Amino acid sequence: MKLLLPDAAVSAQPEALSPLEAQLRGAGAVQLREQTLAQLKALEQRARAGISAGVLPQRYRELAALVDACAAAQEVLECCTSSLSESAAQAPLRMACEARSRQSFY
Repeated sequence: MKLLLPDAAVSAQPEALSPLEAQLRGAGAVQLREQTLAQLKALEQRARAGISAGVLPQRYRELAALVDACAAAQEVLECCTSSLSESAAQAPLRMACEARSRQSFY
């Protein structure tokens, strides 16, 4: 059986899927990453505070989903930004990280 592998040039630096990802590859990426992580952490803290204050069941589900989404976004942002400057040898780590983030999403 022959194993088909993607072209190294394609897998080493895929095209950005969003404006945020494109900006995270440019100048000022470190500052943008830190700013975005801070915003996500603040949003997560506000959602947790809302849960702690006591809310109706429907609102609780919404806030709990928001907490989960913020945590997942932080993880993906940390994972993806660490892989933006990867070498070809690090590509398997990036792919595993992407697979993990897809599993968390669904």
